[in-house]
Amino acid sequence: MRAALSLPGLMLLILNAAPPGEDVIRQMHQRYLGAWASTFTFEQKTTLADGQVETWYEAAELPGRLRIDIAPASAGRAILFRGDSIYNYRGGRRGRGGPFIHPLLVLLYDVHHQSPDTTIARLRALGFDLTKSHTRQWEGKPVIVVGAAAGDSLSAQFWIETERLLPVRVLQPNANGLLDDRIGNYEVLAKGWGERRVETWQNGSRIQLEEYSHVRANVTHEAGLFEPALDYKLPNWIAQQKSP
Repeated sequence: MRAALSLPGLMLLILNAAPPGEDVIRQMHQRYLGAWASTFTFEQKTTLADGQVETWYEAAELPGRLRIDIAPASAGRAILFRGDSIYNYRGGRRGRGGPFIHPLLVLLYDVHHQSPDTTIARLRALGFDLTKSHTRQWEGKPVIVVGAAAGDSLSAQFWIETERLLPVRVLQPNANGLLDDRIGNYEVLAKGWGERRVETWQNGSRIQLEEYSHVRANVTHEAGLFEPALDYKLPNWIAQQKSP
């Protein structure tokens, strides 16, 4: 990993006006240039709002590709993200796809594997106003809030820890109110970082908890894993690890 932000640089961020959102994205990209894992797999324990627990198996190929297979395999359930599109599988068959940019995929991983200009364009398409930013504290650490002025908790915004330049919170308004993703428990992954916990809140209530385990970085994926085939097929890496 590269050295942490120097103390003088950190104090500048805390004491002075926060840098514009575009500069934050460029700093994130430059800090870990060539260090972030480009492929990985992990197992996810997903606790839903009603207390139900599911096992999700996730694989990524960066930038822009993420596949989620939901146990049991007999249900044929999966979600596939490819760049600006999403595909859902139910009962072993692919449903109709549609446009979708995954904000966490962009901010947590794609930012390190594509040009800053591409990341900036995608964040703008998601409704983040990169001209607005301010500094504040989150869980005892200084953060840069991009997308909102101080005191604004309703606009689309993402919070970046200043020391490691890692996303810790993403807020987006939607038809049901305000969606609030809280990201934490970072651990070293390859020469970068990987989160181990994501909480999703809606209007003050937690609706989903994600806890990650069995994380493997820089793996070789099987051919066709991220292609939107018509029929569901259990990926080999899951079958070899543990049949869901």
